[in-house]
Amino acid sequence: MSCKMRIEQLKQSIWNGNEDIAKNSELLSKSKKYNQELYLRSQRHQEKKEKIQRRNHKLSVVVEKRNKDLKNRHAELASLRRSHILELTSVIFPIGEVKNITRDPADVSFENDNAMTSSTVSKLAEARRTTYLSGRWVCDDHNGDTSISIAGPWITLPNNGDYSAYYNWVEEKRSTPGPDMEHSNPAYTISAALCYATQLVNTLSHILNVNLPRKLYNSEFCGENLSRWKFNRAVNKLNSNILYLCFSQHVDLDLLHPLHTLRNLMYLVSPDSENLGRSGPFEISADLEDSMEFVDPSGAGESDESGDEHISDEETDLGTDWENLPSPKFCDIPSQPLEMQESQSTMMSQPIASSSAGGMISSAAASVTSWFKAYTGHR
Repeated sequence: MSCKMRIEQLKQSIWNGNEDIAKNSELLSKSKKYNQELYLRSQRHQEKKEKIQRRNHKLSVVVEKRNKDLKNRHAELASLRRSHILELTSVIFPIGEVKNITRDPADVSFENDNAMTSSTVSKLAEARRTTYLSGRWVCDDHNGDTSISIAGPWITLPNNGDYSAYYNWVEEKRSTPGPDMEHSNPAYTISAALCYATQLVNTLSHILNVNLPRKLYNSEFCGENLSRWKFNRAVNKLNSNILYLCFSQHVDLDLLHPLHTLRNLMYLVSPDSENLGRSGPFEISADLEDSMEFVDPSGAGESDESGDEHISDEETDLGTDWENLPSPKFCDIPSQPLEMQESQSTMMSQPIASSSAGGMISSAAASVTSWFKAYTGHR
């Protein structure tokens, strides 16, 4: 009995083992099939990856080629702009430096004063050639020793940005009216130079395709005599536009001064400027903008009789934000007849105006009624 039981147990064990082997074989086949599917899927993903890589490579080649073409076009455009600007500044608006022949009266008085030592003279001379810029005192070698001419050697501006001779002459002219027998006074020279500078700046903005931050007309300085407030305000706009153009052309910031109108313009259109004619993004120096003290404090509170000085910069300057426009969804039918009747009533007599008012009310009521009927009919 024991042998038979043992045989039965062995048979049962063999049967259980065979059953486990069958299950494991089935699991193995399923695993192989799943692995085969994963392998095929990985092959497809690999092919897709290679296809995407080839496409990205082609696109990168195209982008690189187009960037190169764009760079070449920008270089050609910069060269063309540069040639136009150099031709403009050599034929129509030549800008150059003119040495002042007259000596500073302060230097003459210093030399004639025997009690003043040479060290004091040198210190005072150094102080006269020092300017407060960007929160610090800097040496200004061009503080009155030279002038900058535009459109001819006889049309010059003081190099230090002191244009007080203009409004001093205007105020003297207003206080003592009479025939003007002097045709070469500093006021005419300053206004002519600023007028030419404004025309040149506006032309440069068109050639360089740069939108100026301040709107300044070409005839701003060549019209009537400007008051001190108007004059300083116009000079402020001109200097701001010149600095903005200098920033766009990557002019060396160490060469710029917020008060040197024509000198900054001369650095801008200089043939030695490597970036003249460029296009693209640029940064604005906040230090130079903060150092622009154009308005004379003594004349800041003055006002003209016409009251035009109180026009805000927002009314004359070009805005940099998006313009918000209304988007009406419905048309107000009675508004158009109402505006037409109001404009016509100002040119008619009283009886005609009363009849027009009656016709206006009738047409408005008829329009509203027809609109309401159409609205209820659609419903």
